[in-house]
Parts: sequence; C-alpha cells; structure tokens
Amino acid sequence: MVKIMIKNKFLVFIFLTGLSGGYCNAAVFNKRQMGEISCAATKAQLFYYYLAPDRDPNLAKYKMKCNGVSSDIFMPKWFDKSANAMLAKKVWRDPEEGDISEAAMWQTAVSIIYEFLNLSKKTFPAEFEGADIQPALLIKEYADIRIRFQMSLDRIYRARLFDSMDGRGRSIIPTFNLILREMESIADAISSSDIRQYSDSVAAIAVLSQDSFEHLFRSPRKWTPVEPIPLSEKVISFALTILGMALVFLSVRMFFSMNKKKTDEMVADYSKKAIKWKSDFARQFVDIKIHYLIAVPVGIFAFLGLLTFSFFGFIILTGVGIYMGLHMPAWVLAHMKAKRGKEVDTQLMDALILLSNSLRSGLDIVQGFEMVSKDLMPPISDEFGLVIKNYQLGMSFEKALGVMEERVASKMLSYMIRAIILQRQMGGNLTKVFERIVVDIREESKLEEKTKALTAQQKIQSIVVGIMPWIMFAVMFMFQPETMAKFYFQPLGAITLIFCIVWAGIGMKIVSSLGNIRV
Repeated sequence: MVKIMIKNKFLVFIFLTGLSGGYCNAAVFNKRQMGEISCAATKAQLFYYYLAPDRDPNLAKYKMKCNGVSSDIFMPKWFDKSANAMLAKKVWRDPEEGDISEAAMWQTAVSIIYEFLNLSKKTFPAEFEGADIQPALLIKEYADIRIRFQMSLDRIYRARLFDSMDGRGRSIIPTFNLILREMESIADAISSSDIRQYSDSVAAIAVLSQDSFEHLFRSPRKWTPVEPIPLSEKVISFALTILGMALVFLSVRMFFSMNKKKTDEMVADYSKKAIKWKSDFARQFVDIKIHYLIAVPVGIFAFLGLLTFSFFGFIILTGVGIYMGLHMPAWVLAHMKAKRGKEVDTQLMDALILLSNSLRSGLDIVQGFEMVSKDLMPPISDEFGLVIKNYQLGMSFEKALGVMEERVASKMLSYMIRAIILQRQMGGNLTKVFERIVVDIREESKLEEKTKALTAQQKIQSIVVGIMPWIMFAVMFMFQPETMAKFYFQPLGAITLIFCIVWAGIGMKIVSSLGNIRV
C-alpha cells in the first residue's frame, strides 16, 4: 500500500513537472490581459462592499486606475434605498449558516470571482506584483473555486433573484453563467498544457466580471405584463369574425349568381363527372354516395377553420377542404381500382390454370370462364361472372373482355385478354399461351418481391419526408396555437405554407421515384 502511494505521488510529480515545463520560458499573460485582470479584481471588490452592511462612506466616490487610465467611480444612487432592503430580506436558509440575506447571496458569488482573479494574479511575473507560479500548480485551487462558484450560482437560481437589485439580476445572472463556462474551460486548458487557452479564458472572465459590474450603473429593462383582453372585446372580436365569414359566403354566392352561365356550365360538367364516377364505382361492385365524398372533407376543414377563430385560417382551411372534396371521388376510385387490381393479380394464376385445364378437357373459353366464376373466390369470380352475364345479354365476348380490361387495373389480366382475342381471331394454342402467362406471373411476382425489399428504404423515406413536417406542424400548433395562428393565418404565412406544401410534395415524389422499378 505504501509503495502504491509513493508511486502515485511520483506520477503526480512527473505530471505537474511536465505541465510546468510546457509553460517554461513563456509569458502566461500579456500586459493588456494583466491590466484587465487587475481592474476586474478592483471592481469585484467594489461590488462586494457596495452590498456590505457597514459600507464605507468613502466608496461613494472611488478613484481607480485601469489600464493606465484614471477615472472616478461613483456608487449608484439606487444602492442607498435598495441595499438596506436586500440586507434585511432573507431569501435562503442553510442548516449550517442559518438565514442568508439577498445581499449576502450576491456577495458570495462576487467574492468567489474576486478570489479567482487574485489566484490568477499569482501567475503574473514578479515585476507585476505576481508570484510567477505556473498555472499547472494551481489546478486544485481552480477546481475548488469553480465548484464553489457553481454552488453559489445555483443558490441564486433557486432563490429566484432575477428581479433583485431593481431588476438588474436578470442581466447579471447570464453573465455569471458565462463566467462559469470559462472556469470549466480553464481546467481543460491546464490539463492539455494549452497556455493560450488558459490566458484567453482568464482574460474573458476578467472582462465578463467588469461587465457584470457595469450592469449596476445601467437602467434595468423591466418586463411589463400583458394585460388580459376583456371579455367584451373577445365577444366583439368573435362576432366580427363570424360576420366576416358570413360576408365571404355572401360574396361568393353573389359572384356565382352574377356569372350564372359559367357557373351552370361548371356544375353541368361536374355533374357529368359525378355520374361517370358513380358508374365506375358500380363497376367496382361498390355503391357510394358521391355527394358524401365531396361534402365530408369540406365540412371537416370548414369546422377546423371555425375553431381557429381567424378569418384567414377559416378561408385557408375551407379552401383546402373544397379542393380535397372535389378530388376525393377520383382519389378513392383510383385507390379502389388499384387495390382490386392487386387482388385480381393474386388469383389470376389459379384462374389461368383452371382455364387451361378446362380447355384440355374439351370445353371452350366461355365455359372455362363460367367455371372460374363458380369455383374461385371474389373478386376474380365477380369479374369473370360479369363477363359471362354481358355475353349472355348479347354483348360480343371480345367486347365483354374489353370492358373487364377497362374495369380492372391488372397488367397480366390484359395479357390474358389480348391472347384470348387474338386466338379467337387468328387461331392458335391457347393452352400453351396460358401456361406461358402462368410462368411469367410466377417470375414477375418473385422479381416484384425482390424489388420491394430493395426499395423499402426509399419508400419509407418518402413517407417520412412527406409526413414528419406536418406532424411537427401539428405538435407546434397544439402547444402554441396563438403564436402559430398569428403567423400562418396571414398572407405571408399562407404563402409560406403553400410554398412548403409544394416543395414537400416535390421532395416526396423525387424520393419515392428513386424506388420505382418497373418490372
């Protein structure tokens, strides 16, 4: 045990000797930095004694010399009325020290800064009233000062002395925080033998210390609380908002009534689209009320616009709802068509095998379609059954197949239909064609699964790129609705929002297209 202690002491001696050697034959501070440190120590002393209960009357005017310039420092007049109140006000209770006054809390922090500056002066050359000690030999003292200063600053925070000294505490506390940061960097500078970093950090603390002293002579910036809006004004504002929305509706109605001819043409065109959509939904074996698809998005977004209690917010969200409502039937139809096409693709191989077996057994293609409609599950049984019904009602078999091709978004189904039409027109072995299509479906399904695995990251990235900004947008609206509404529900905010939507859509499309591989 004794050997280990001797060995550890020897290593510490070697460490300190090495650090000291790094500082040999080099001046730690230049003349300007030494002047700043000496001046800061004097001002820290004055700061401390301004808050002392037995303050010297001669401190009302103090003549000091900083960096070769003599000046008179007059004690701020607000100390005459505030210092006694700060001495009498107890803001902290310590088990050992007892009740601590507001003035004593600040005195403790300032005295530690003064102690730090005096310790740093020991590294001055002897001709500048220093002891010419190398910084590496003071590492323990610096660590102790930093810990005590951090504890004193923590007490100031916990005692909430922001409004202390007539509000000057709000500007002094951040300065003390910067001083603490520089104290932490001094330990790194000494451990790495970086004399430049050490001298810069000490000089920075000296400047920050003087800046905190200068805050005593400045008029504090006082926060004026915002008075709450009276209830009557809120009611009037709400009523005016509702009136503005009603006027918007009336103006829109008047605009369309003044342009009745164009309005009727637009309504007629959209009615034709609605009829076609209804027919297309019926072809997908779905009965949907088109006006519900249009009205629901408009109603939801208009209601959200009302909840914002903002005129621009109502206009923007209602416009988004109208756009989504007018395009919702087409979006839903495209989604259902693509989904049904994928379901048909998964059953097509079984249907082709059944058709091929029926042709081998001597049945014709129409009878093979009947077998598929009876033996397989929907949706392919419904599609093949509809072809048979159309054929039985007098439609040619080729045309019935064309209607199915138009109704179902399936590439392999299109290959099968074209093969059947060509065989009926020109002849050929349809069984071999079906077998080849089955092989192609198997190979293509394997290739598609492989490409999905390889492009999964790009697809997920496109989803994240498209969704995450709006999730963050919604979260910010939840926590700060008034601030967000003030910006986004005005012309500049609306333009910014539209710009973000456009570029987010472009980014999502580009990232998504990187993973699109046509098989």
